[in-house]
Amino acid sequence: MTTNASGKRRILVGIDGSPNSAKAVDWAISFAHSGDTVILLSAWSPIVVPAEMATTYTFDDTGARNLLEEEAKRVAQAAANRGVSLARHFENNDPRNALLSTSCDMIVVGARGHGGVMGLLLGSVADYVSRHAKVPVVIVPAGE
Repeated sequence: MTTNASGKRRILVGIDGSPNSAKAVDWAISFAHSGDTVILLSAWSPIVVPAEMATTYTFDDTGARNLLEEEAKRVAQAAANRGVSLARHFENNDPRNALLSTSCDMIVVGARGHGGVMGLLLGSVADYVSRHAKVPVVIVPAGE
């Protein structure tokens, strides 16, 4: 699984602000060894509104960027206690594509983020990534 000469891993974790993505981050930090890097990835892709709907729509990624910073602050001490480096990565991209195109040794995602209609519209990121990744994928179950 290790792709760099030093033997230290780059563990990529998708975050979306859901409790399940927070569980994925916590799992990745607890799994990482001292010297590994956990990369928190937040990707934001606006839903394109058909012109027929004639509605104004802003392409503001501030919320997604803020989620990334808040999650990094939340887990900074836990990562430091384990000797794990934290990195942040933001992309204006579909989360599935962002997870698959970021260089890493492992991808960690929550079992599901947004549910209901939003989940149906966007599809399952975890499912897509698990079928297309070239590195191991860990899907952290939702749990209680």
